[in-house]
Amino acid sequence: MHPLIQKAINQLRSNNYRGYFEEMDMIIPSSMSTNYQELKGFFVAGIKNEEFKETLNMFALEVDGKLYKG
Repeated sequence: MHPLIQKAINQLRSNNYRGYFEEMDMIIPSSMSTNYQELKGFFVAGIKNEEFKETLNMFALEVDGKLYKG
């Protein structure tokens, strides 16, 4: 797993959504930018529940998979 992805997931586990997005900002591939901006918009709108947290976790894992696929 990419170290920035691991840091983002750790931030999420600590309920630090801002920290999650700060880490993810540094690594999002351009092909995933639209989806990422949508998730960021939900955060800005104040959505912070377990379902959203799980969605962010899955997204981070998806980004990690894309990074290592090339």
